[in-house]
Amino acid sequence: MFNRVGVFYNELKTLAAPLAQQTVDFLRAQNKATTLLTSLENLPDLDVLICLGGDGTILRCARACAPKNIPVFGINCGTLGFLAAAEKEEISQALASLLEGKCKSRNHLMLRVDVHQNGQTQTFTALNDCALHPSHMRAFFVNAAFNGVEMPPYFGDGVIVATPTGSTAYSLAAGGPIVEPNVEVFVVTPICPHSLNQRPMVLSADGHLRLTPAYKNAEDSAVISFDGQIHLPLTAGAEIEITRTPFAAQLLTLPQRGFFNVLHKKLSWGQTDAE
Repeated sequence: MFNRVGVFYNELKTLAAPLAQQTVDFLRAQNKATTLLTSLENLPDLDVLICLGGDGTILRCARACAPKNIPVFGINCGTLGFLAAAEKEEISQALASLLEGKCKSRNHLMLRVDVHQNGQTQTFTALNDCALHPSHMRAFFVNAAFNGVEMPPYFGDGVIVATPTGSTAYSLAAGGPIVEPNVEVFVVTPICPHSLNQRPMVLSADGHLRLTPAYKNAEDSAVISFDGQIHLPLTAGAEIEITRTPFAAQLLTLPQRGFFNVLHKKLSWGQTDAE
């Protein structure tokens, strides 16, 4: 049962604030201990976090909630809403289904990324992906190894390492495969490779991937991004280690909103001219 509920909304979305207050009023009328949140820092003990915003907002909530084992129920107030449980127009029915226990919970694999540089280590998590790309528009090498075995280097505009959840995001736009969410793998997709023989690769999520940018010129530099939201400059000699997190993101969804159904509706997968 969901008795302690948090409601978080994206303050940049015009419709999110009134919908958030509507959600709080509805839940309190059902005698649910409900907290309205505008920050994800120091989350209280919750049974569920209801998130109002787009996919970017859901990604932020997932990174904050996963270590605390808090499931996320997303209401789409954005453009695509691929990760959401329901659309904003369905909010009343969606909340009723949530309280009636009709939602399904799906565990989503996440990335743990340790960045070693300048004698320090910084650790980040990502639900969709991490991406290495140049600071300026210039191709560079990325050396790679999986489970200690050296791989041929990538040369181009960078590399994306995506989870199955992130396989339908930046990785897909760069030519990577779509992966069903329950498959526990990493998808490694080169960005604009300067070679016809570099292709996306699927690796076991139980492995250890190491990436090392290699610059040809002293003025070259790169950046690593997490879920397209957190960006960290990489200095010469930086090393990136990618493994799976010990926890998973828990995203709640309605039974009728299955993976293939969402692919069809949101990304026009399998759509015919008659539709």
